[in-house]
Amino acid sequence: MKKLFTLMAFSLLMSLNVDAQFRKTWDFSKGYSAETKANLNADPNWVSNRTDANTGETTGWKDNAKMSGELMANGVVIEELRGINFSTSGLQNNGNYLLDPTTIRVARKKMAFSLPKLAAGQKVTIVAKSANGTATDRGFKGNDNMEYIDGPANGICPGPDGLCTLVWQVKADVVDSVDITISTDMGGLDIQSIVIDDGDAPDVEKAKKVAYIADAATIDADMAYIFLSATDGVELTQVDPVADITLDSLQYYDAIVVAPSVAANAGIVPTLKSAIAYEPVLNMNAAMYEAWGYGKPVATSEMSVTVPTEMADNALFADLDITSGLELLTDGGITGVSLGEYFANDAVLATAGEAVAIHQHNAARNTYLFLPYTEEGLAAANQDILPVILGNAVKMVAKTKTNVSAVVAPLISQENKNLETVVTIENTNKSAVTYYTTDSSEPTTASTLYTEPFTLTEACTVKAVSLADGYLPSSVASLGVVIMSQAATPAISIEKNADNSVVTLTCATEGAEIYYSYGVVTDKAKAQKYVEPITLKAEPTEIYAFAVAEGYVQSGLASDYVAINSLNAQTIRIDTLTHFDANSADWFVDNSENGGIGKESAYYYWGKNAWKYYSDEVDHTETVKDSQGNDSIVYYYKPDPAAVRVINPNTPNGWILKSAGQVLTGELTLTAEAAVGNGATGRFAETAEDMIGGTPTTGCITFGGKTSGEPYTASIETTEKYAAPFDVVTYVGNGNNGNPGNLEIQVSADGEAWDSIGTVSMASTQRYYKKTRVSCDKTGEYFVRVWQKSGSTKAQVYDIYVLNNGENSKKYDASTVGIDNVGGSDGLVRDEIFSVNGVRLNTLGKGINIIRKHYADGTVKTVKVMVK
Repeated sequence: MKKLFTLMAFSLLMSLNVDAQFRKTWDFSKGYSAETKANLNADPNWVSNRTDANTGETTGWKDNAKMSGELMANGVVIEELRGINFSTSGLQNNGNYLLDPTTIRVARKKMAFSLPKLAAGQKVTIVAKSANGTATDRGFKGNDNMEYIDGPANGICPGPDGLCTLVWQVKADVVDSVDITISTDMGGLDIQSIVIDDGDAPDVEKAKKVAYIADAATIDADMAYIFLSATDGVELTQVDPVADITLDSLQYYDAIVVAPSVAANAGIVPTLKSAIAYEPVLNMNAAMYEAWGYGKPVATSEMSVTVPTEMADNALFADLDITSGLELLTDGGITGVSLGEYFANDAVLATAGEAVAIHQHNAARNTYLFLPYTEEGLAAANQDILPVILGNAVKMVAKTKTNVSAVVAPLISQENKNLETVVTIENTNKSAVTYYTTDSSEPTTASTLYTEPFTLTEACTVKAVSLADGYLPSSVASLGVVIMSQAATPAISIEKNADNSVVTLTCATEGAEIYYSYGVVTDKAKAQKYVEPITLKAEPTEIYAFAVAEGYVQSGLASDYVAINSLNAQTIRIDTLTHFDANSADWFVDNSENGGIGKESAYYYWGKNAWKYYSDEVDHTETVKDSQGNDSIVYYYKPDPAAVRVINPNTPNGWILKSAGQVLTGELTLTAEAAVGNGATGRFAETAEDMIGGTPTTGCITFGGKTSGEPYTASIETTEKYAAPFDVVTYVGNGNNGNPGNLEIQVSADGEAWDSIGTVSMASTQRYYKKTRVSCDKTGEYFVRVWQKSGSTKAQVYDIYVLNNGENSKKYDASTVGIDNVGGSDGLVRDEIFSVNGVRLNTLGKGINIIRKHYADGTVKTVKVMVK
């Protein structure tokens, strides 16, 4: 039998379904349930991404697989995400989703998620922020069924602005309910909540269970008990102050209130002392302070309290006017307290004369709050103030109830020195105190209190335990401390030949490995391992070396100056004629009219795609025989003059970027590191020799792709000619793994015909950089350029220097440039200060400084000065 619906009945049914289905809230700020956490921890597709500093418990998870649809953990839909469907758009292999304690991060650009079918006019509100605190272009986009009606411009969540609220509405012309899709734009975002229309009905908070400590005989006249009994959201239970009440039994309650009538010698007083910091407590009994040893009562003649300006927004004073003080009593005087050592650092919320009237201990967890009401004070209490401040106080402390956990275990570390070891003990809980032993015994509060690193000269076992107010004691940490000898400092031997110097490094410690660098480097991961004598011929430099051997402390740092005999005041070239570097001020240009796109970190000067180099005009033809012996005509086309494109910097610096079809990209925030690669991933030097004289400046120009079958055309060129002879120094990185591209350093007298003076060296490892120095020993004036001739990988040009023998070069004297002891001399004209990496300094800096001393007779001496 067919079922028939009237139009009215059908419409009513649909409207009821819409109301039932689409009022929805996803609020990630509430965190995840214990069941969800257990499923996340059990699922290898989710890995720990964040842990609690005190407990070590996982509080954040990152996906370890390419997930889509409704996200699941351990085969179960994650309840807090139920109803949100994630597409495969923008996903990478892993790390797409991060479930943090208060947000979910969609970590990739162009990731998308859809929400259940919505009707015309329904709203979607997202509260989110950029996952990058400095990015200014990340946001959300709704699909064509949505219109963006409120929030930051274009749906962008600027990183520095924190959380943003963005609102979309289903378009009015949508005739049926539709799935709506929202996608990320440009990068990852952290979502705190998603709300459809008004969201879920608010949760009704259960009444807080509160224990009121007071004698049953006095309870009927107790004004605080009477008012709290009538306070919404409070479920009050009177508890007699007897000795058999334990802390375990009090922990059933969300808060404890201590009435003014409780005697200082009541049996429950020690238990109340033990409850502080382990259970929320509101105390209205100043007599407890002396009984606990935490301070003393202080009687005053004041009836009002003064609230410091910085405490005016405290929840305790909600709905109270405190601008001219807060009148707690209408007669008599307030009894406040003086605070002993335990409470000495507490937040003071109000004072009465010289006494502390209200203070709070451990505001964030299991807080303790004192209100200054005696039995007489309650009888004379301001009836307009008492119920409000009591209600505020009880609810405020009850909200801080937290399960008591152990302090995170301390971390013990050792720094081995020659025949002694320095031991450091740390704890991520900043309020923790730590006790330790060095005789393998278990530490207690009677053991030595850790205050600072200590030195041991004999091997032993150090054990430590941490304690913190409101936490259980940590587990005991243990470390076996060893004592080592120091490896011998390497010896540096320099053999000066006619055109080079050979450096040999040796170490007296058997089995030691030697590492060297041309700056003060003491980390072997950043230095070059010595395997054979080092031959230097291009540049004089300071060399540093240290030794590492198993079972030994790393050696001291040896250093010496390597002069090159063939370089003298007439041949050395250290004066900068011109310098290209990819700094953002010069090269982050607005080239949108020519297709330039991007941002400072990756700016495409003419777009991401190569363009045609050749025109459609035939230059000439050539007749050739094919494999069958038939004539074939080969057409050769003329270059298109319009294909040539040039980028001038924002400020004149003597350089331009030029191409006729090849892509150039400005990656202007990339920073090369002062370290040797040693197989690690990063923008490292391939060898220590690539760092002689310093490291590349920040930013590079990347030589990109071209049209298949067409030539490489990209170059970086000077706009001025420079008098030869000169040297050209380049710092160039490899944008990909594989065979390096073939870059040439070329010169030209007219800017048209170019001659190669050398090939740029490039690493075969992605991101590693190399330094190249070539000489132009011609006479005359020349333009200079770096040009890509061929290659299968991207070149990243950090720096190009053109150096000649100028005023500074003529002051160089190889026979006197070695490192001397500092001493006085007549005729000193001036000092020049440099870092060990060759950077000019205005004043001496910490560490080793190189000072070049210029004398009136023209000699130059270099000295080394250590500043501690």
